[in-house]
Amino acid sequence: VQIQLTNIPFEQRATMIINAIKGGTPPDLYRGDMPMQFEIARLDAALPLDEYIKKNDPDMLTDVPKNVWDMCTYKGSIIAIPEDFFVPVIYYNKDLFQEAGIGEFPTTWDGLLEAAKKLHKPREGKFGIEWMSWGDGPYWSTGALFLSNGGNFVEDGKVIFASENNARTFELLTELFKYTPPGLSTFGYDDWDKAFYLGKVGIQLGNGSWSIGNYRELAPNLNYGIAPYNFVGPMGTEPIVPGHGVCFYMVMKGTKYPDEAAKVITWLVNAENHLEWCEKLWHTPVRTSTFANPFFDDPRFDAFKFELTRARAIFTGDVATVFNPLIADTFRRVFWDIIEGGADIEATLKTGAQEMEKILAELGK
Repeated sequence: VQIQLTNIPFEQRATMIINAIKGGTPPDLYRGDMPMQFEIARLDAALPLDEYIKKNDPDMLTDVPKNVWDMCTYKGSIIAIPEDFFVPVIYYNKDLFQEAGIGEFPTTWDGLLEAAKKLHKPREGKFGIEWMSWGDGPYWSTGALFLSNGGNFVEDGKVIFASENNARTFELLTELFKYTPPGLSTFGYDDWDKAFYLGKVGIQLGNGSWSIGNYRELAPNLNYGIAPYNFVGPMGTEPIVPGHGVCFYMVMKGTKYPDEAAKVITWLVNAENHLEWCEKLWHTPVRTSTFANPFFDDPRFDAFKFELTRARAIFTGDVATVFNPLIADTFRRVFWDIIEGGADIEATLKTGAQEMEKILAELGK
């Protein structure tokens, strides 16, 4: 088997593969991340993989949790094989916690708010809490608070954004915003990242497993812990995190080599190779058997184990193809209008819901 690799520049990851498909020159194989698998499937360009997986690696079907397969399934068929599973977790500075007299990481809204208050010492250049502010970052880093309070954004193809549950969550975030670094809404990734690993922020919402390896080099003396989003809001029943972070392999429909292509991608994510990949990059495994390896006994992975089966795939199928206008655009604008701009919560939620409904209506045309 010969493989010719074409690298997709980051800024073209949402367009290059789609243009190739529409232009009649798709690759045989594709590796990408959410929500591109659904963009490709909607163009009827994805080869169903169910039978190939059964033939090449049948254990994978049960080794990967159903909620992860949901992110790789379109109209009842598996159209992608997951390799990495990214969920948002919470990093916290243990030294700053000790200085502030905080013991274990809180598991309630009140506890989170109280911890942010105690950690916030702006005159000393130290701040209580931060979250991602760009693109879909507000959803990635705070979405669990909405979901775990019984809220949601889209359900069964209907917008349910303007709910009392979501309004209550925005009230919490408005309070938490008082204890964030100045200019948070303008932060890029580097600003957000450095604020934490340079010891300026006590609680960082929305980091991931990739930073375990990064911080070994960038901040080897940083004393930090990782906590799951183990919160249940006053209107919720269970902790839920947004499952919108899977990287995957696909085979394009129409390839001359479907058997060979499917064999390659199932081999890439077989138990042995998957373990090697995750160990080297400190990435979260999608295979539960990989998590059983002693390498993942490191307590920093406990949060990811907690969240692996609690991640809910809210945006799948055709709805996932409009994730960016729904979330990176509309939700992000609503988020900052309320949190930073002080806009009326109920009225702004209603306006945001109307915008989301228009986006979904266009999808159906």
